[in-house]
Amino acid sequence: MSKWKILIVEDDMDMHEVTKLTLKRFDYLGKKLEFISAFSAKEANEVLLVETDIAVVLLDVVMESDHAGLSVVKFIREELGNHNIQIILRTGQPGQAPEGDVIRRYEINDYQEKSELTNQKLKTSVITALRTYNTLIKVQEQKNELSKLNRELEESQEEVFYILGEIAESRTPTSGNHVKRVSEIVEFLAIKAGGVHDEDIKHIKRASMLHDIGKLAIPELVLNKPGKLDTGEFDVMKTHSDAGYKMLRNSSKDQLRIASIIAREHHENYDGSGYPDGLKGEEITLISRIVSIADVFDALGTKRVYKEAWDYKDIVAYMKEQTGTKFDPGLMKIFSDSIDDIIGICKRYPD
Repeated sequence: MSKWKILIVEDDMDMHEVTKLTLKRFDYLGKKLEFISAFSAKEANEVLLVETDIAVVLLDVVMESDHAGLSVVKFIREELGNHNIQIILRTGQPGQAPEGDVIRRYEINDYQEKSELTNQKLKTSVITALRTYNTLIKVQEQKNELSKLNRELEESQEEVFYILGEIAESRTPTSGNHVKRVSEIVEFLAIKAGGVHDEDIKHIKRASMLHDIGKLAIPELVLNKPGKLDTGEFDVMKTHSDAGYKMLRNSSKDQLRIASIIAREHHENYDGSGYPDGLKGEEITLISRIVSIADVFDALGTKRVYKEAWDYKDIVAYMKEQTGTKFDPGLMKIFSDSIDDIIGICKRYPD
């Protein structure tokens, strides 16, 4: 069974021996003590860098300097960032480190004057320190478990969004990794655009996977026609924006509400010539303007039943022509400046 590690930091060898003798038969929660000795602040810091599971430090103040022990406190709390270790300050020269001043200025857990520190007081201090340390470690373990669970939930949420997006795209046999590429490009452009919190970027990335969810409502003959749609067929195709919005709009989940807006707006044009609502400029939400760029770029670079894949240089030239008409000029500047990165994203997720 593992032991509680106690670091004794003293320049007086006798204090090491007396402490070990006093606590020789000590145990807490069925675990004995393991003692580690350091005779200066420098030695203590070296030990602390290696031994990461020390529970209690019994720390002298005056060693190689008048405030050597206090420098160890700062090292533990500030440089190591360790707030679990319990520090019991033991001083034979209280005038060098008055209790009130030290307690106020330093994050220590107990203060003892050696002249008043009986065997029983030492045992009581150590029990109290170990109890607190054990509680803090259990809390930290619970936090770690919660963090792990949250990460798993985050990953599963993204997988669910991806699968739903893929279900919609799977009705178009040549769509391949379109959903994945669009979501990655959207995330990249949203970060570059700035002004979006990290948590919101996660929501946006997932929500963008459902931009074409409304295609589930489009008849197969229209969706996979191997040629240009006639006017009536195109009118049917355009209904996928509103259909997707209606599928998602009543959700209580933020990500799905964002997805509903994207589904409705991702075919709106910057000059107001798009559908379904003819929104113009910043009437179109920022994320929908981003999805529009990502969607068109990837769709043009992908083989479909009605067309071959375009070369990247032709896609970029076309999209620059459409700046201010179909696409937001500010976002297109970011897109153009980052084109190599965006092409790299597409190449990482080939069909």
